[in-house]
Amino acid sequence: MKQFFRHLALLASVQVLGLGLAMASDKVVEKPVAADTPEKFAATAAQIRKEMGAEGRYEFIRADDKAKADADLDTIAAMLQKAGSVSAMSQSDQVQLFNTQEHLNGILTHSDRNRLVCERRAPVGTNIPQNTCKTVAEIEKMRRDSQKYMNDHSRDANSNSAAMNRIGGDSAKGAH
Repeated sequence: MKQFFRHLALLASVQVLGLGLAMASDKVVEKPVAADTPEKFAATAAQIRKEMGAEGRYEFIRADDKAKADADLDTIAAMLQKAGSVSAMSQSDQVQLFNTQEHLNGILTHSDRNRLVCERRAPVGTNIPQNTCKTVAEIEKMRRDSQKYMNDHSRDANSNSAAMNRIGGDSAKGAH
């Protein structure tokens, strides 16, 4: 059992070192958070919080998930600050740390702007389904663009409708 936790601590420290390299690439970071010491984790947490902002890797994270991610980052920081390092933690604390890291990694991986989302559907005009894949960023941009288009054109339609009612209403009064 002790050997398992030694491997866990080693894996965590390797993941922290790999985080800096992975952040520079456009690939999805499978394990964005790994903790070993309070100092290393503080740098990792600051980078993740920055990446959750506008134009960051996790900019499309939902508000409720962002709150959960912040809470997980705070929990991990407190656990590491209390113990000093993963190796100094009790086994139960190491398990709690691991579970918190995995929860946070799941939230961040799901919200990664570079994560591919694929679906199989038949395009308009055919019954033959095709696979299409887009990144989370592409999907979110299309959603926002569509929403903006609908908002812009609904205002146009409302003003056109009001103008038509005025024109139609005036001529209708004069015809009687």
